[in-house]
Amino acid sequence: MTSFMARSTRHFFAIKAARQIRQEIEKAGLDNLKILANAGKSVVGTYLQGCSPQEKAAYRRDLNALLQMGITVEMVLEEVARQMPELAPIMESKQDYKETELRELERFLKEG
Repeated sequence: MTSFMARSTRHFFAIKAARQIRQEIEKAGLDNLKILANAGKSVVGTYLQGCSPQEKAAYRRDLNALLQMGITVEMVLEEVARQMPELAPIMESKQDYKETELRELERFLKEG
């Protein structure tokens, strides 16, 4: 029973994190993200550069909390793609684009 509850909790928090990312994507506009991705720019890196130090600290804290719960960044990105099917082709359009974004998030977490 405990492992079921733990899996359910992890799934809930992955969905919640993906929903927050989806809201930020919707604010930025999907077309703008396509332009960045096609230019080979990291969407995650570009977004984080525009964040205030307080926002960065909050994102870092939240991501570290997810990691401690066993929720990987990849799980969150997969959930974002599930919630926004129109985003999946962008993430898969370029070779290793998803891995680049994963490395960008990992770098962000280590820099704090």
